[in-house]
Amino acid sequence: MITEIEIGRKLSNIFENFSEENIVNSGRVQGINIYKEKINILIAKKKSENNQEIEIIKKKITNSLADSENLKIDVIEAELKKSDIVHLLNMSKASENEKKVNDKWNMDSHKLFWHLDRVEAWQRGEKVAPLHIDMGISSGCNMACTFCYGVIQNRDGFGTNSKKIFHTPVESVKQTFKDAKEIGVKSIALIGEGENTLHPNFHEIISYGKEIDLDLSLATNGIRIDHKKLDIILESLKWIRFNISAGTKETFQKIHRVNQMDRVLGNARALAKRKKEINSSCVIGFQMVVTKENMNDIVPLSKLGRECGVDYFVVKPCSDTFDSRLDSPKGEYIEALEIFKEAEQYSTKDYSVNIKWKKVLNGGWKDYTACHGTQFILGLSGRGDVFPCGHWFNERRDEFLMGNIIEKSFKEIWQSKRYWEVQEKIRKEVNVNKHCESNCRQHYINRFLFHEGKNNTKEIKEDYKDHILKKPDHINFI
Repeated sequence: MITEIEIGRKLSNIFENFSEENIVNSGRVQGINIYKEKINILIAKKKSENNQEIEIIKKKITNSLADSENLKIDVIEAELKKSDIVHLLNMSKASENEKKVNDKWNMDSHKLFWHLDRVEAWQRGEKVAPLHIDMGISSGCNMACTFCYGVIQNRDGFGTNSKKIFHTPVESVKQTFKDAKEIGVKSIALIGEGENTLHPNFHEIISYGKEIDLDLSLATNGIRIDHKKLDIILESLKWIRFNISAGTKETFQKIHRVNQMDRVLGNARALAKRKKEINSSCVIGFQMVVTKENMNDIVPLSKLGRECGVDYFVVKPCSDTFDSRLDSPKGEYIEALEIFKEAEQYSTKDYSVNIKWKKVLNGGWKDYTACHGTQFILGLSGRGDVFPCGHWFNERRDEFLMGNIIEKSFKEIWQSKRYWEVQEKIRKEVNVNKHCESNCRQHYINRFLFHEGKNNTKEIKEDYKDHILKKPDHINFI
């Protein structure tokens, strides 16, 4: 099967019209998506260019990839940004002693392969329960990260005009946990528009998740970690992820807008130390969201993660709104490929640095036309609102709000006519490349459902039998 590197080589031999510069170095090529034999190339069209000029470029690409039967070329109107995919080509020349990263958690993919019974029910048109829920329990935060979707959604707390933080009543949270487990939800991650450790009943809530044997996890900014309750955290959660996107204090202040780096790293060290002392199976990780301001911190943070004793460091591109309100990088990621590869070299047998390569290289473009993923991964806000995903928390919310767990139980909401009307609206009316955020939460499973969703699950099992045998950890966090 052809790789992104091989495609990059071929595209670098195509030259711009009336120029000696190739379409890779010029920034014409914005993204590359590959799914098995299907290839999707995203190219840019300048406002000054006419359609005929673009058709010539498309024909050159088609001729260069003539042996690829399933080629699709998408065009977006944008200025050409200097981006050097030559770095991508250089990756193929890596030395033989380069470390191979062990991604035990399948971070640059999905885990639907281990839930094909639910996929099969979806194929039959059944009203399936989501496998996973991203759930907020507090509406505000004590940081104001420059890449934060919650900030531009005007979530409560520091950095926005709405200062009073709302906490979902503890009984509503517990009932939702109970309902979710009863209808077939396999996991819940405490991830929302706010910082969930701010909830006054946080430790009681996660302890309840353990009590009912629900797979529970937490994404946190790491400021509010109570050292007296580390055991509760480690015993209640399958994993905890510190969202830290800087390797120096200067960048931390610039990105997170607070001066708390030492505190966050200290909390991570304390948690990692206690994990070893009690031999906990809870996985501790760092996650970095890469923006235009912190690319040079990728390697320093990969070192810090190893020094702190966490289990992994994952690097992902910044998701952005359909109208680019966060001004996330695109071609700039391709320029930083050597940095990403250097960061991976700090992996050890006990610590892995994982780059979300598929998202880094796709230019934020989706090689599918419909979203089915919200039927498998759902989003709940810190105010108890149920949405198909977090993108709609403050975007056309009246169209996509399914209900509120304080007013009605989650089970009732899932069974309601409104829930399934909204799911149908997502599938039929939402243009995933014009109305949605880039590289969204459902992106990996959307690719699978779009490209494989019509296939018989027996065929899928046969096609991917070797992959399915390599069962990753935490399969319920799809």
